[in-house]
Amino acid sequence: MPRTILVVDDDATLVAPLKDGLESAGYKVAAAFDAAQGLLLAHEVRPDLIILDYYMPGVDGGAMYGRMRASPDLAEVPVVFSTGLTLEELRGKVKSGPKTFFLKKPVGFSGILSVVNQILGEDRQAMSSVVLPVATGTPPPAPACVPAASSAPVLGSALRSKARYSEFQVRVSYADTDKMGIIYYANYLKYFEQGRTELLRALGVRYRDLEIQRKIFLPAVEARCQYLAPSRYDDLLTVRTWIARMGRASISFECDVVDKDLGGEAVARGYSRHALVNDLWRTTRMPDDLRILLAPFVGRGPSQV
Repeated sequence: MPRTILVVDDDATLVAPLKDGLESAGYKVAAAFDAAQGLLLAHEVRPDLIILDYYMPGVDGGAMYGRMRASPDLAEVPVVFSTGLTLEELRGKVKSGPKTFFLKKPVGFSGILSVVNQILGEDRQAMSSVVLPVATGTPPPAPACVPAASSAPVLGSALRSKARYSEFQVRVSYADTDKMGIIYYANYLKYFEQGRTELLRALGVRYRDLEIQRKIFLPAVEARCQYLAPSRYDDLLTVRTWIARMGRASISFECDVVDKDLGGEAVARGYSRHALVNDLWRTTRMPDDLRILLAPFVGRGPSQV
C-alpha cells in the first residue's frame, strides 16, 4: 500500500509539480494551501509524512507543527520543513522535536524525493531530531499542462500572490472565426471550459479522476458570457479562470479574456455554475477533502488582487 504524504504550502505553482512528481514515484499525495486546512487534512488522511512550509496566510507552519505535536494522532508523524528560512531562523521560531527535518528553498525535486525516500524507505535511520542537508539540483519539473509558449494552460504568476487563478494563452485560428472575421461567439464557452479544467488540474484535481474514480460529475446548470470587444484571426488571447463560489452541491467559476493585440483590453467575461451529481445523476454533496482543497481559492480572481 503506498505511503501518504501531505504537502502544505500556499504556493500552488510549487505544490502542483511536487504532487505530480511524488505520485509518479509511487506515493499517495494530499495537498493543502494553508496551515488550518493542512491540520484538518492531516487528521483526516493520517499521512506518513508532512512537507510543511513556514510562512503562509493566517496560521503559519510553526503553529500547525505545534498543534500536531500536541495531538496524539499526529505527534509521531515526520515533518519536513521546506522553507526559505535558514536553519537558525527556523530554530528560533519552532521548538522542534523528534522526526523533524529541514530543507531550505529553493530545492530541486530530486533533493526532496531523496529526503522523502530516506525518511520513509526501508533503510530509514532512527528518527531523532535530524537536520538533512540542503538539496541541490534542478528546480521541480513544471506541471504537465505547460509549456507557456503554447496554448496549453499554465498557472499565472498571480498564484504566488493574493489572487488564486489560472491563465493560459491561445492564438485565434481561422477555425475560431465566423464569416465576419471575428471569433465565433460560442468559442468563448469552449475557452471557459478549458480554463475550468486546467484550473482544477493545477490544483491537483482532474475532471477525469473525479468522474472515473469518485463518480462525481459537474454538469453545467447555468452559463453566460458578456462580449465586450471583437477579437480577430491571429490575435493572442489570455484566458483567466477562478472559482467564484462553492455551495454544498455546486461550484461556480468566473473567467475573463484579454486580447494582447488590443493592448490587453478585456474582450469577454464569463460565468458558469455546475451541480455535483453522482453516476445515478442525483445531486451529491461536495466531499470534505475536495472542499478543503478548493476553499482558499474561492472568490480570488484578478479583480480581487
